Amino acid sequence: MMQYQALEGEIEYLLSAAERKCGNPHDAEDLVQETLLAALTYRAKGGEIRDLRGWLNTVLQHKWNDLLRRKYRQPTIGIGEGFDLVDEDNALAQIGEPDEAEQIRRTVAFLDRLYREVIVRYYMNGESVAEISAALDIPVGTVKSRLHSGREQMKKGMEEMENFSAQSYRPIRLRIANSGNNGINNEPGSLVKDDLLAQNILWAAYAKPLSAEDIAKAIGTPAAYVEPIIRRLVDGELMKQAGNRYYTDFMLSTTRDMERYIPAQKSFAEEQFDLLWAPIEGGLRKLRVQNFYQRGTADEQESLALYVAFNCLDYGLYGIFEEMFDTRQIFPFRRDGGRWIAFGQVSDGEEPGEEFRRHSYSGERFAQYRSYAGCRLLRLHIYGADGFPGRCYCRFPEEVLGHREGDDPDDLVTRLLYILHSGIDHASVGFGTEYLKLIPWLTDCRLLREENGRPCVNIPILNEAEFNCLCGIMADAKREMWDSAALRTAYADFLRDKKQRIPAHLDSVPLQKQYFYGGNAILFAVIREAMHRGLLHDGKYDEGNQHPCPAFLVIEPD
Repeated sequence: MMQYQALEGEIEYLLSAAERKCGNPHDAEDLVQETLLAALTYRAKGGEIRDLRGWLNTVLQHKWNDLLRRKYRQPTIGIGEGFDLVDEDNALAQIGEPDEAEQIRRTVAFLDRLYREVIVRYYMNGESVAEISAALDIPVGTVKSRLHSGREQMKKGMEEMENFSAQSYRPIRLRIANSGNNGINNEPGSLVKDDLLAQNILWAAYAKPLSAEDIAKAIGTPAAYVEPIIRRLVDGELMKQAGNRYYTDFMLSTTRDMERYIPAQKSFAEEQFDLLWAPIEGGLRKLRVQNFYQRGTADEQESLALYVAFNCLDYGLYGIFEEMFDTRQIFPFRRDGGRWIAFGQVSDGEEPGEEFRRHSYSGERFAQYRSYAGCRLLRLHIYGADGFPGRCYCRFPEEVLGHREGDDPDDLVTRLLYILHSGIDHASVGFGTEYLKLIPWLTDCRLLREENGRPCVNIPILNEAEFNCLCGIMADAKREMWDSAALRTAYADFLRDKKQRIPAHLDSVPLQKQYFYGGNAILFAVIREAMHRGLLHDGKYDEGNQHPCPAFLVIEPD
């Protein structure tokens, strides 16, 4: 095997021979660089060199002939900066074809920045070790060490370049959701939305920490393109750095992870329905005698009843879980201004099936304003009933508003509902005219209705005292769930083997997320069973009828 130390030992000799041919040091350095690159290529192909100096002299002469041909404008084939090959009698013909030079460039592209920078400067830009040392402000010995390490990695890379992971030719798609409050620009989801490269970087670095070079090789993208995205994801707190390695710092779930326990959850909801529903039924009885319920339209009453059922099941089971495991989710303050915990859904072409979609919902969200346009308190409380196949209010079609990063759907909906309810001039409170285009969409979603030719709010509107009454009704129902020893025992037995496995190094994922897909489908399974038994209104939503939103608006005037 040719020793790279031996090759380095011939550099001064080659420079002396090249200067005699070229007559100037600049062209001589170019000639030596191309000769050394030819040696690297030949060795990478598996060639053996017995008489190193004699072999280098021969290649140097061929490269000198190439230089003369270029001077006299002989036809050349350009295949990239620093790798022009003449199309006849080329010296590289004996050591490889143009595609091998392409492979060398590709191998260089996948090197880590530390090694790539010195390799490119030395072999492709013709800078000396001393010049590189000065330019990068690092010792000469460090330059030589990185050149040596870079060459060793290139040699290994030439042998392994075709062994990319499947991600390089079959990329995954990743969607990020979160619990807690989004950042100022809808982080964390906006950090990877429509960015396939960022999504695949996160998946590549999920199973174990990897260097930027290893991530680049895994997804088949040069490290120069990968490194800035890694830095952005680290700054956005979706990745962490440990030394020169990086890893994805939240739980990712495949389609199989998300669907694995749905049949068991449906069975649990059916078998334990009476235990699960009895507290909610008691709460609904209290709700239905309240004035703020009775004054509502049928749609408004249905929205409020759905909201109570969603809220009690969501927080009721969550509270049992926290008590059972003696754990609480802590939402850290983020650099983007939010407080969130991320979790991601990965698809490698196989999308979640119908059963997963039928049992999906987004947890309670709210948007709140104090002292806004004549009211002391304005707040929207809402769940996303994604399991019904109708329209989801917050997924605005692009033809309505276009692609607008940073627009928070709940914020826009809250202000628009208040403007329409109060009759104030939207421009007077800085609400853009373009957002009025949402009115037909929100009407289709049953958040609005048309009355006497005008859009009206189609969800309950409560004052602060009525809101407090509603919260008390739901608190009693949830407390009854938490106090049910039979329900706690049944739920503990059910969850016993429903935890998703995560990588051993990942210590930031709360238990609630690790069990998320072990219990997430129960809510919709219970809701459907209640509709089947006539305990909630069945509007044939699974047959395509648009469902009302589990939502209400709180308005307290000044």
